[in-house]
Amino acid sequence: MAFRRSSTYITPLIFFLIVISFFPIALSPDQDFLRSLAPGVIWIAALLSSLLAIETIFSEDFRDGTLDEFFISNDPSFVLVFAKVLCHWLVTGFPILLASLISSLILYLPVSSLLPMICSLILGTFFMSLLGAIGAALSLGKSAILSAIIVLPFSIPTLLMGTAAVSSAIDYQDYSGFLLIMGAMLAIGVPGLCLLTVEAILLNYE
Repeated sequence: MAFRRSSTYITPLIFFLIVISFFPIALSPDQDFLRSLAPGVIWIAALLSSLLAIETIFSEDFRDGTLDEFFISNDPSFVLVFAKVLCHWLVTGFPILLASLISSLILYLPVSSLLPMICSLILGTFFMSLLGAIGAALSLGKSAILSAIIVLPFSIPTLLMGTAAVSSAIDYQDYSGFLLIMGAMLAIGVPGLCLLTVEAILLNYE
């Protein structure tokens, strides 16, 4: 259903590429300079792009009554919320992974940093989708910008860990510790944030 509206997945993808392409134009085309900025630039672009579509996670279901059906059905609410988050990531987060490969060429990232960049983006963007679900649940029926304001402060640890992992790979240092921390955040976040999202939706109904 999400793929029926191309804006759902094309808008974050185009926004990501535009943000990446503006840095060489605005700052400097020097390869060493862009390579030093690349980890932060890619992660900031990924964070902002993922925020563009978080309002749509539950908004349509809330308007047409599908969300009501979710909570009166016999299916566990936790599983339904996780399925919605997974679908959101497949529609918005996965295209960002593909766009990051293009951005690595624009920012002159070394080949050795591609694997940690992809791994960190997989873990980080999925975690941000989980955070986005809470923001979307708390802002149901309200302004779309409210969900982004709620999510942004809690995205800072993911931003720091993802940037540090790519920077370490560029400097040929061990980056596995940062990926393990991101993996631990995701392992705790999947059950914890999904349950909090269920409670946030119920609170909204109350």
